[in-house]
Amino acid sequence: MKNKIKSTQFPNIYRIITENKLIKRASKIELRLLNQSKHKKVLTYFLSITVISATILLSVGISVLAARLYQDANMYVRITKQRQVMQEKINFWQSFKENYDGYKDAYFQIALLEYQLGNFEKAKEYNKQALLLDPGFDDAKNLGVLLENK
Repeated sequence: MKNKIKSTQFPNIYRIITENKLIKRASKIELRLLNQSKHKKVLTYFLSITVISATILLSVGISVLAARLYQDANMYVRITKQRQVMQEKINFWQSFKENYDGYKDAYFQIALLEYQLGNFEKAKEYNKQALLLDPGFDDAKNLGVLLENK
C-alpha cells in the first residue's frame, strides 16, 4: 500500500485576480454601501416629514375642535340664560294674572313667551284666554294664526 502523504496543493483552477479587478469590486461594494446610506437618509427624511405633517395636522384639528366646542359652550350658556330670563318673565306675568284676573295682556304676554320657548300647547291655551277676554284683540289673533301652523 502506498502511503498517502498530505501535501499542500494549489487548486486545479488558477484564477488570477488583478489589482484592477480588486479595485473595481471594492468600488462596487463601496458604491453599494453609499447607496444604502443614501436610501437610509431619504427614508429618514421621508419618515420625519410624515411624522411632522401628521403632528401639525392633528394639532390643527384639535385646535379647530376646541374652538368649536368653546363656541358651542358659550352658545349653550347664552341660551340657558335667555330661557331663565323668559321663565322669570312668565312667573311675573303669572303672578300679575292671579292678582288681576281679567287682564288680557297678562294672558297674551304669557302666550307670547311660551311661544318663544317652543311650548306651543301652553301658548295656545293662554292665547285662547286672551281672546275670550277680548275677541277683538288683534295681536292675539295674529299669534293665533301663527299657533295654528304649529
